[in-house]
Amino acid sequence: MGNEPTHLSELLRRGSLAELKREAERRRKETAAIRRLLPADEAAHLVNAATNDAGELVLLMDTPAWAARVRYCLSALPNKTIRIGVQPRGG
Repeated sequence: MGNEPTHLSELLRRGSLAELKREAERRRKETAAIRRLLPADEAAHLVNAATNDAGELVLLMDTPAWAARVRYCLSALPNKTIRIGVQPRGG
């Protein structure tokens, strides 16, 4: 498996729980690394961070307001191309 995120549905279709565990751990580590680069307030509202197949860093924030605020912090992040989305916690 490369550095690109794999959809959960694809991992389940293949039936590989070991792959699913590795992918979940990779995403957890990537999210934690990005969280450390953000200011504390923005970091607390980061739901997930993952690099997609195109090499873009995709940040999911818990509300549209925090998605807007995190845009002001992008210079602290390593990727040149960053997408920001919203995923309410528990959603």
